[in-house]
Formats: sequence, C-alpha cells, structure tokens
Amino acid sequence: MTDESVSFSVGVKNAIVANIPFGKREAVEKQLKSELKSWKGKVVVNGDEYQVVQGRHKIFGESHVNVYAKIIETVDEIKVAFVVDKGGRFMTNGEDPVEYKTIWEKVKKFGAASGSASIAMAVDSDQKILKSLEKEEKKIKSEIESSKKDIENAQKKIEESQKKIDAKQTELTNKQGEIKTQNQQISNHKSNAKKLK
Repeated sequence: MTDESVSFSVGVKNAIVANIPFGKREAVEKQLKSELKSWKGKVVVNGDEYQVVQGRHKIFGESHVNVYAKIIETVDEIKVAFVVDKGGRFMTNGEDPVEYKTIWEKVKKFGAASGSASIAMAVDSDQKILKSLEKEEKKIKSEIESSKKDIENAQKKIEESQKKIDAKQTELTNKQGEIKTQNQQISNHKSNAKKLK
C-alpha cells in the first residue's frame, strides 16, 4: 500500500494504491468490479479506469462521492489506484484523516482479496494443466504397456517359430536321410541292372 501521484481522466491526483501480489489481471478486474459495486453508484468503465458515479459509503454519511480506480499494469506487477471526489474536492490524508484511513483499510482489503483471487486463479489454471499432463502421462503409460505386450507377443511368436524351425530342421534331416537312402537304393538298382547286361 502506498500513496502515489497517479494520472486519471480528471488529472493527476494523490491516490491510495494497492500493490497486488501475484496479480492476475482477470482476477483483479473481477475483484475491482465487485468492490466498486459495493459503493452503490453507477459503475462506468473506460479502458483501465473505472468510475463510480454518485456512490455512497457510510464513512461519508449521506453525501454522494465519485470514486475513480485505475489498474496500473507493468511487466512485474499490478497496482490499483483509488481516489475519491467528495464533490469537487478530492479526499486527502491531510484534510480528511478519518475518511482517508477508512478508505485506506478498504483498499488494503481489496488488495489482499485481489491477491488471493489471483493466486486461486493461478492454482486453478495450474491444476487444469496438471490434469492435462496427468492424462497425457496415463496415455503414455498405456502406450508403453501396449508396446510391452506387443514385445511379449512377438517373443512368443519367435519362440514358437524357433520351435517350428527346430522341428522342421529335424524333419529336414530325416528327409535328407531318406533321400540319401533312396538315392542309394536307386544306385544299387542301377548297379544290379548293369550286372545283368
């Protein structure tokens, strides 16, 4: 929380600024709209600047005020600046210490709520990513198991084929023996036939 000079559409004003730790713009905007609605006025949005027209807060009694809020976003942080127009005069710490302190605390609570909402949004986003990664992990594990089964089936086929080869090799050896015996018989018959001539 700081006091800073901030440029608004109504000029450069001394603003109460909430630094939003771990700020996510979407979460901060949602919290800001909710905060501004609590002022019970008409909320107008113009780019990064928000305005509550004819708002009310108990600290100001029956008086209506205009509240200006501006989102200031840099690479490293998000800040939201607030100023209160009390009807032509902007609230300051020197001239309005009680109201200023009350608004300071209100802005401080807003900053904490915005930080919490931003963290919750980041957690939610990270959980979605984690869920997707876990789904991909499960798919990869399934593919690995499927490939292992393919290997097991291929190894069984190799073993079965090797047994067939061994059996056929024995059968081939026996057949070659039979062929050799048969050739020998033919040769013997031819030899016996030559003897008869």
